[in-house]
Amino acid sequence: SSWQQIGSLMVYTAEGVTGSSKIAGFDIDGCIITTKSGKVFPTAPDDWRILFPEIQPRLASLLNKGHKVVFFTNQMGIAKGKLSPEVFKSKVEDILAALQLPVQVFVATGPGIYRKPVMGMWTYLCEEANDGVTVDKTQSLYVGDAAGRPENWAPGRKKKDFSCSDRLFALNIGLQFHTPEEYFLGWKSAPYSLPSFDPRKLDSTSRLSDPPSASLTSTETEVIVAVGYPAAGKSSFFHTHIIPKGYVYVNRDTLGSWQNCVSACERALKEGRSVAIDNTNPDPESRKRYVGVAKAAGVPCRCFHFTATLEQAKHNNRFREMVPSSSKHAKVNDMVFHSYKKHFVAPALSEGFSEILQIHFVPNFKDNQSETLFRQFSEG
Repeated sequence: SSWQQIGSLMVYTAEGVTGSSKIAGFDIDGCIITTKSGKVFPTAPDDWRILFPEIQPRLASLLNKGHKVVFFTNQMGIAKGKLSPEVFKSKVEDILAALQLPVQVFVATGPGIYRKPVMGMWTYLCEEANDGVTVDKTQSLYVGDAAGRPENWAPGRKKKDFSCSDRLFALNIGLQFHTPEEYFLGWKSAPYSLPSFDPRKLDSTSRLSDPPSASLTSTETEVIVAVGYPAAGKSSFFHTHIIPKGYVYVNRDTLGSWQNCVSACERALKEGRSVAIDNTNPDPESRKRYVGVAKAAGVPCRCFHFTATLEQAKHNNRFREMVPSSSKHAKVNDMVFHSYKKHFVAPALSEGFSEILQIHFVPNFKDNQSETLFRQFSEG
């Protein structure tokens, strides 16, 4: 038996585990084990019991039929410093001792590519930890309790699932999926819902802006004011379509304050150059500064409203954190997203804009690997 650490991934391979083309994957918490205390979160390292008596014989039968049994668990508490990796390792070993079966265990200890529903743990299993045996997804399966089930999804089951990350993990990989109740107890399929944002549906060839007749740049001096969530694609858009045409790029992340942004805008206009303001600018108050500067200089001010939703922007942000790129972005936490949402007022011509364009998020990938990662559900 051995533990390995690969970045934020921990892998335990118990004695007797062998590679197989058939993988039977399971989540741990709420699927293989539950708490003895009945609390949602364990009160101590030994606050666990096997969830159903049917589990051990079912896993044994899978092994007899040539499957490899693998557990995949998210343990963000480790990255947050709330759970010691050593304590969790011994818990995993205790669970396997109770089952008395050879199982391989993958533990994602933080955010990033290994955290379900992103399929990094599965990819590592297939490429590095299956004794060189090619996995047949059609012969494999995944079972987990984070399945997007609503309140009262079955008689006596009042609570809705805390997330959908297990179902999405299976969906990202392309595996058949079951809940623990369906798989171990033979219950009929429960209702569920998927997140509103689906990264598989974004079209790289769809229209970039509305109205289609509007020009993205102008031959006359002007100010363009962005409005949109962090990670809505504003910077990429400006650097691709606007800055190459000679516009001066003004961005609060690099300049430090809105006052500096206003000064930079004034300077550029004095030199007769057009300006693109790449800030979130959620409300009329943040926008009127730039409308005022344009007015004082006697040039038009247009608004580019980036239409990416909150879910889309959060997905883009997670993708950005998983794919290190040359463009340095300030780290965005949930508070920043929700602050934007709270302050947002849709831009209106009455604020002094000569035109408002809707800019849609149209992904553009540098390679297939990036696209594959982007097209995965990244949060349950």
